[in-house]
Amino acid sequence: MAPKYHPTPVSGSHRKALAKELTRARAMTSILARRASETRAAGEAMIREADDLLCQSWNERMWPMASR
Repeated sequence: MAPKYHPTPVSGSHRKALAKELTRARAMTSILARRASETRAAGEAMIREADDLLCQSWNERMWPMASR
């Protein structure tokens, strides 16, 4: 996504307020991006664990049939 263009305000106090809001927005963006990557990593770990448990379940079902 392309960054939004914010025209520079004429007033000094408005420039200062815009700079403050842009700083907050950038900080929040980095926080949210970090949380998203952490959550994604946790989700992928849970999926791997679920796959492992499914394989164990399958093996438990198949081994008794093989010994007959």
